[in-house]
Amino acid sequence: MQIRLFILSDVRLHHEGLALQLAGYPTMKVVGGGILPDALRSLRNSPVDVVLLDAVQLDSRAAVDALRQSVRRLRIVAMGVREVEREILACAAAGIDGYVPTDAAVHDLVAVVESVMRDELVCSPKVAGSLYHSIASLSTDGGGGVVLTRRELQVVELMSRGLSNKEISRSLSIEPCTAKNHVQKILQKLGVHRRGQAAAKIGVSLIGQLRFG
Repeated sequence: MQIRLFILSDVRLHHEGLALQLAGYPTMKVVGGGILPDALRSLRNSPVDVVLLDAVQLDSRAAVDALRQSVRRLRIVAMGVREVEREILACAAAGIDGYVPTDAAVHDLVAVVESVMRDELVCSPKVAGSLYHSIASLSTDGGGGVVLTRRELQVVELMSRGLSNKEISRSLSIEPCTAKNHVQKILQKLGVHRRGQAAAKIGVSLIGQLRFG
């Protein structure tokens, strides 16, 4: 089964060159490339599994928000990310599902895309540690007074993927009303009004998907 990709970059040479290289991989199928309006039109007209986001060229959070509004369960992979704590956590906060470092080759990109489709994240042990400690701080009073239980952290992670209350209940084997209660309590604790704001505030879309590369 081929994974359908859209390459989101405002540099035509970048997305066309990458499309040519990915054509050599039988599991990859590039269905389009271009800027954000092009991506949104493509998503409306044809199925896309993963958007490859040129993080260097674009405002990643604005792009991710627009893409999520168009297709809820879309996977997003940021390309050209420096493996430093600040940038990785920014990716997580923006709701990005995976990332490709600045020094990655095409076969590394393919591996990341395939991992994201399995709901996994390829990262170094150092990056995994940074993500873990960032989330662990939210389970104590050290997280600015916000205390989330283990179950609530699981719910926020699923919320960051765009799952509905019903889908969260199925994933965690709990009643839909229980999932709804968790969501409402999380929003109250974080002082936000929308589900997307909760996930962005914590930055946990990458948590629970870790696999060391």
